[in-house]
Amino acid sequence: MKNIKSQNKRFIVFFVSLFAVLLLPLSSAYPKDVKLDNQFKSLGIIRLAGIAPPAGHDFFDMDGKLLRLSDFKGKIVLLNFWTTWCPECVYEMPIFEKLHKKINNKGLIILAVDLKESQSKVIKFIKKHKITFKIAMNKKGDMGRAFGIRSIPTTFILNREGGLIGRAMGARRWDSQKSIDLFEYLLKNF
Repeated sequence: MKNIKSQNKRFIVFFVSLFAVLLLPLSSAYPKDVKLDNQFKSLGIIRLAGIAPPAGHDFFDMDGKLLRLSDFKGKIVLLNFWTTWCPECVYEMPIFEKLHKKINNKGLIILAVDLKESQSKVIKFIKKHKITFKIAMNKKGDMGRAFGIRSIPTTFILNREGGLIGRAMGARRWDSQKSIDLFEYLLKNF
């Protein structure tokens, strides 16, 4: 009986988290920022309410070190879910690299989480494309499910407190001037 109650609690927590990430509109407690709203809209990014992301899912850097999103508090995080077989993901990786080179030292973390692939395949991809930003792996794919990923690439933007403030589905020109302006605004104001 205890086991069933425990499973029910996890089930409820999972769906509440999923609901919050995908469906929760901006609350009145979240500060209105017309400039940010316009920047997000022009880039096709959906603004989220700044809630904490789903927790408790293992992902690892390329050296096998366990990572948590809380490790990046105090930074603006561009969290991308991807795979090596996805054409839009392959298109986006060099774009992330350009953005990384332009704005990394200002406090932006680009973290691309590969879903359900072998480490050797991902390492080969990183070397081929000369990727220097942070790549992580979620071999089970549970992190993608927890975030409600329906298609890849999907990218989230987290504020310095670790709250989800934006979601973009599909590839973007993250190295465009509009994107750079967005991240510079976030770094200065969030």
